[in-house]
Amino acid sequence: MSPHPISRGNARRFGLRHGAALLPLLSFLVLGGGAQAQTVDYGALEQLFGESVTTSATGQPQRATEVPAAMEIVTADKIRRSGAIDIPGVLKQTPGVDVMQWGTDNADVSVRGYNQAFSPRLLVLVDGRQVYADHYGYTPWSTVPVELSAIRQIEVVKGPNTALFGFNAVSGVVNIITYNPLYDDVDAITVTGGTQGTIRGSAVTTFQDKGLWAVRVSASAGLDHDFAMAFPAFIPPLDQKQNTRGAVDVDGIFQVTPHLQVGLELNHSEVKIYEMDPAYVMDSSRYMTSSVKGQVNADTDFGLVQFLAYTNWIAADAELNSFGQPMDFDDQSMVLQLQDVVRIGANHVVRAAFEFRHNEVNTTPTEGGRIFYNTPSFSGMWNWTISPSLSWTNAVRFDSVALGRSGTAPAGYPFNNSDWDRNLSEWSLNSGLVWKATADDTLRLIVSRGIQLPSLSNFGGFLVNVPWLNSSGNPFTDDSEVMNYELGWDRNIESIDVILRSSLYWQKTTEVISLAGAYFPGPPAYSTTGNVGNSDAVGGEISLSGAFAQGWSWGLSYRLETIKDKFEAFALNGAAYIDFQHTTPKHQLKANLGWTLDQWEADVAAYYQSNTLGLIPTLTGTTLTPVKDYLNADARVGYRINDNLTVSVSGQNLLQSRQIQTSGSPIERRVFVNLGASF
Repeated sequence: MSPHPISRGNARRFGLRHGAALLPLLSFLVLGGGAQAQTVDYGALEQLFGESVTTSATGQPQRATEVPAAMEIVTADKIRRSGAIDIPGVLKQTPGVDVMQWGTDNADVSVRGYNQAFSPRLLVLVDGRQVYADHYGYTPWSTVPVELSAIRQIEVVKGPNTALFGFNAVSGVVNIITYNPLYDDVDAITVTGGTQGTIRGSAVTTFQDKGLWAVRVSASAGLDHDFAMAFPAFIPPLDQKQNTRGAVDVDGIFQVTPHLQVGLELNHSEVKIYEMDPAYVMDSSRYMTSSVKGQVNADTDFGLVQFLAYTNWIAADAELNSFGQPMDFDDQSMVLQLQDVVRIGANHVVRAAFEFRHNEVNTTPTEGGRIFYNTPSFSGMWNWTISPSLSWTNAVRFDSVALGRSGTAPAGYPFNNSDWDRNLSEWSLNSGLVWKATADDTLRLIVSRGIQLPSLSNFGGFLVNVPWLNSSGNPFTDDSEVMNYELGWDRNIESIDVILRSSLYWQKTTEVISLAGAYFPGPPAYSTTGNVGNSDAVGGEISLSGAFAQGWSWGLSYRLETIKDKFEAFALNGAAYIDFQHTTPKHQLKANLGWTLDQWEADVAAYYQSNTLGLIPTLTGTTLTPVKDYLNADARVGYRINDNLTVSVSGQNLLQSRQIQTSGSPIERRVFVNLGASF
């Protein structure tokens, strides 16, 4: 049975009326009942549903409204029409997502507040591979070796989802899914030029013997100048030069037999950027990243079995002006994953998984030691279709982190290598009840528990030993846990072609991890990483999207959130380099309007953030500075010259030439001219 004969329009009408009844059929097609073992053919599923679908959460095809979590799906068309030239620029327009832009190529991203420099609470994946950097626990977005034209969709999953996706998914997950070369023949060239000396080029091409093997090759290179930066008086200014980026990715899939598929991916990136570090000091940083990923999918009598293995290498060099010493991290992460997804009858899907992770990094800027951990993890998921209108998904995961250290340490260091001989064992949970109350109304009740693991730097990879300052990570730093309770309601208002999505949530974060959370008086005295207390958040989101007249589309979203930090006394005066209560905006509003007529396209996206405070460095830590409320907008106008060639003009932060949006330097207006060709 094939989904292809159903037209897109008929599929949408059929799917909206009979979505629950389709799940057994679709799961049968994807989970091993079909003729071939395969990675997911999203194009076929989109034809059947008439809209974007996901298989990430439960292993079976679902609309965003049916997932047992709050999810936004950003399609390839939305990415193209955003006018953005990087992933944070796309995410900035997504409801519920927070983006702090520090420079032309440096941004920090979070979901539902809690954003900070080197934001650690958001797990970022590309086709199942983690691009979250373990050495400092954040995502250096410029290093991600994926081109916008190679992305099929970006899934933004809100709230803790550790049991479904892995630890560090505590504020949410950004799951980037690229086009599958076996099913999608993507060939595109993009050239961009603009203000700030921006010059970028990227190319994606696919070679395939359809149904047997396929290889996608993508590459890019670019440069630009950063915004004019301001520096505190006690920190020497950086000698600002160009930001540069180059990346290449080769992704191959081979259909070995009708029931066995093998994949291999290799990628590499080299980046030089200016970025805001966790001490709120601007650094000049260089990155070299490489990755090798292998994957096997087997359609067996006992389910769809998937084996995934990858190794990430990150070499990160940064000039830390506050210490006057260069940082030089050499981080390696190896991950092995084995999972089996089984459909039992018509109403049950079960997934069992095992993961082993080895992470290690050298100590820097004081050399001589290595910090590492080994983590076996066990997880299970059960999705039960109780009735055509009611489903319940439960997932649990258990992680056991065995920490270690080898090598030397400076004289007077307050820890011995044996202090790292400890184990952190934690469990996480995701439980979601989804009720299709009517043909147009869906309700979600979600309870989840997520785990944020201290970074390798938090555990001791960061080690400064100079006469005027001693600072280090701490082997006794504990993980942070986030409990989340959420109620969601989605409604399809078919009479006016509008979709409403809303949710209310309460979160409690315990054992918040801080760069400076403990103190050893010595001599010599050391400031170290530690846990500084708890933080509670209460919030609500509502979004509306729809279309009107001919060629017009629109969207509007609003988030209200209040955070209360309950930190230890010393952490309230700026010494801990952390503050969520005062730095998370209470109000966030986003809107977009799009228009299409023949060869023309026009889009504008506006965003508003209420006044807040931001962290800036001092000689003893950080202090708060006012950040006024602001309104700004991005826009794009495109013209399709022919079926293969499109020219567009786009801009970011268009309403002001310079605007304060964070505690860093002002953000400047940017304008780009883009020429895109597809074949």
